[in-house]
Amino acid sequence: MCYTLNELVIVWFTSGLAPTFSIAWCPDQGGNGIDMNKIALLQDLVAEPLAKLGLELVDIEYKREAGDRILRIFIDRMGGVDLEACSAASRAVKDLIDDAQVEYDHMEVSSPGLDRVIKTDRDLLRFKGSRIKVKTLQAYAGSRKIVGILHDFNEEEISLLDQDENLVKIPRDMISVIR
Repeated sequence: MCYTLNELVIVWFTSGLAPTFSIAWCPDQGGNGIDMNKIALLQDLVAEPLAKLGLELVDIEYKREAGDRILRIFIDRMGGVDLEACSAASRAVKDLIDDAQVEYDHMEVSSPGLDRVIKTDRDLLRFKGSRIKVKTLQAYAGSRKIVGILHDFNEEEISLLDQDENLVKIPRDMISVIR
């Protein structure tokens, strides 16, 4: 599924009910961006070699910054990633990406960071019991931003304990982002 906002295209690959992968892409000034079929191929190419290293492919971002084409691959694993894991991931996928003829000026492999977007049920399971921030599409329970401890989730809603330890249930279709 693709969503377009100005020159930004976001592709969501789904597996079951939750998106499992997203790619942000911004074409160059001439409109000659990366072929969307190559993006799908790229995701398929790098996910397996990363998994063999015990790493999860979180996201791929391809965009132009200061005139350069930047390809960013975000990885994670339980306990987090370090420089050695990023280096190993880079070595494992670079030739595959080059063989797929994806043009880039710089490739970066990194963790999604502390402000990671929680996208999938797998992410929710990983962060169950942790403090999260939920932004909703419109005011819900008095605010568009709700902070609390992730208590539970299902196909319909996310529930968290707010600062007063009240259980707040937020319908998934009202959520714009979870961090």
